[in-house]
Amino acid sequence: MKSQKETFASLMSSFEYHYDLRSVFDDFLTMSMCAVTQIPGAGKSHYEDLYLETVAKYKNDNLRFNFSKLFAQLIVEMEDRLQDGQGNDVLGDYFELNFCRRNSGQFFTPWTVCKFMSNCLAGNMTGKADKPLRVLDPTCGSGRMLLASARDMGSEHEYYGIDIDYTCVKMTALNLFLNGVFHSEVMCADALMPGDFRISYVISFLPLGIFRIEDKEQSKLWRTYQNSYPEKKSVVKPDITWRSEDAPPVGNGSQLQLF
Repeated sequence: MKSQKETFASLMSSFEYHYDLRSVFDDFLTMSMCAVTQIPGAGKSHYEDLYLETVAKYKNDNLRFNFSKLFAQLIVEMEDRLQDGQGNDVLGDYFELNFCRRNSGQFFTPWTVCKFMSNCLAGNMTGKADKPLRVLDPTCGSGRMLLASARDMGSEHEYYGIDIDYTCVKMTALNLFLNGVFHSEVMCADALMPGDFRISYVISFLPLGIFRIEDKEQSKLWRTYQNSYPEKKSVVKPDITWRSEDAPPVGNGSQLQLF
């Protein structure tokens, strides 16, 4: 009898009767981000201790070998869906189907709407930009808006995301990295709360990887976002300014921003 083809969802389901799936999914994101952030020539991750700490809870279970299969299957399914009309957000689709409960208030913008909004944003550009533009999504979810914008505007620009859900921040960071959208940063924070900061991730090509920022003063996104609040301008001195001085990212009626 022919065996059923493995998928990302079926591999995740293999953990279902042994562990909490939401925790497994979050652990998978953590280990994947550690795995892609290698120290050149050392054969280990910049975050080797975090990787070992995360995988330790599965050390006596053969299911631990499914994490590498999950990562490989994620790459395959993302590549297969590159030209798909619904995008290649495999992580976000799985999260939305399995963890976004009814009446929770958490939902992800459909890919078609993301494409429409990114087309509108790109349409406002006149000619070729003199320097990289900065695109912000203050409620980024799994990063679909940023992925759609990168397709329409090009990966040479800078893409920034904020979300209050730590798992969503990890999804966005990994999605941006695997889609080659570097020069970007994703921050875990409440975008409506000035000064809020839990952690941030910088997606980089050189050096290659997804790098953790635990000090808010080291976060380019946090410093710049603070500048959007008038009462903070005299305190925080960011090295970049908003593209439109009269349109800060909070309260201007649009989710996707140029700044």
